[in-house]
Amino acid sequence: MIGDLHFELCDVSAGEAPRGWSDGMHNAGLHDAWSWSVVRARNQGPGRGRMLAGMFRDGDRVIGLGAARLHGVGRLAGLVDVDCPGTTSLPGIALPGAVSTTLHPSGTGPDLLAAALHAFESALRRECGRWLRAIVYRQLYRAELPVVLRGATVTREGAPVAVLRNGFADHDAYLRTLRKSRRVDQRRLARLVDADPETSVWLGPARDADLDVDTMFRLNRATVRRNHRNRWLPMHYWRREMFAAVLALPGVDVIRYTDPAGGLIAASLVFDHPVAPVLGPWGARPPGPGRRSGLWFDHLDRLIRRAVESGRPLVIGGKGQAEMKASLGFVPYQQWSVLRRIG
Repeated sequence: MIGDLHFELCDVSAGEAPRGWSDGMHNAGLHDAWSWSVVRARNQGPGRGRMLAGMFRDGDRVIGLGAARLHGVGRLAGLVDVDCPGTTSLPGIALPGAVSTTLHPSGTGPDLLAAALHAFESALRRECGRWLRAIVYRQLYRAELPVVLRGATVTREGAPVAVLRNGFADHDAYLRTLRKSRRVDQRRLARLVDADPETSVWLGPARDADLDVDTMFRLNRATVRRNHRNRWLPMHYWRREMFAAVLALPGVDVIRYTDPAGGLIAASLVFDHPVAPVLGPWGARPPGPGRRSGLWFDHLDRLIRRAVESGRPLVIGGKGQAEMKASLGFVPYQQWSVLRRIG
């Protein structure tokens, strides 16, 4: 029952997942972005604040997970930053349904979310004492706002998340919804890549991808740096420890492009999920000799094809490249960060 809900903080330095963590992922139907190895990777790297993670228990049953960073303890104002450890497309409070009801009706209802926030904040008060001043909840979709917007709050709209809704009979039916020029380009790209002796494409489980962690890390970092436009905003890219953790997970897929010698041309990760796969980081060689143009569009088309063929209701495309994703049928969904003062 919701009235029995409480939040149990875990030791994030522990090498093994605490008892109940895997049950919580299974019971709530969560993405592998919530795997304990991902939490550990976030905790081990440099960065401000102390990592917090824990489990929501309804009696003895673990029904969800939560993660955050604690900033400014001691005599400084305490701030808790609540965020998903593995992706910026999902919030840091993960309950049955895995995604917001804004995106899919299987998402968490308002009563359970309200009870979870109460349990979460109560546990943080016990842990942090009187130094806890405020909590920031990130990646909130419209359905969660009425629950979170209570008391003294400050709300900021963040970058929208691109979402593709799949109601297509097949991949051709999807392509017919695109404007003609993009539809023609997508079909031409797939033919050219498949026929190119200098480029091999592979899509499947990350653990079978034979993808070198250091190579993927360097490729992604270089791609982020090359595409970084807003100089006043910091660059965000995964550290090597995150790639090492995620590439070993059973629920993560990889699409990769390689040259005849096996060298990595481009690759992307996907947190697979029966309702809403979430696209992860992409990395590619710069345009020029040794890299066919258009691979970014080609890789998304192949991932969408797989989602359509497997009947996934949604594809969550993440933030950034909004116009290019819109040309492929993705729709931007607003999300907000809410800072709430804790009395």
